[in-house]
Amino acid sequence: NPKLSTRLDELDALYVWNGIIGKQLQSYITDARIHKEILYVKLSSSTLRNELSYKKTEIITQINNKIGKELVKDIVLK
Repeated sequence: NPKLSTRLDELDALYVWNGIIGKQLQSYITDARIHKEILYVKLSSSTLRNELSYKKTEIITQINNKIGKELVKDIVLK
């Protein structure tokens, strides 16, 4: 089932995202989800949002390499 496969890939991407961020920075993340190939992340720290915005392309590359697919196209930090 293609829909189930896509959803499982999205869950894998969120798991990889949490691994990249680490446990300390996860406390600043209030919500993370993927919708239509875009990773939406809500943060409680504007400083962290600024830092992550500089590393967006690097994070996208890491997520896609670990999954083995071009799943995440962009990251929106709120």
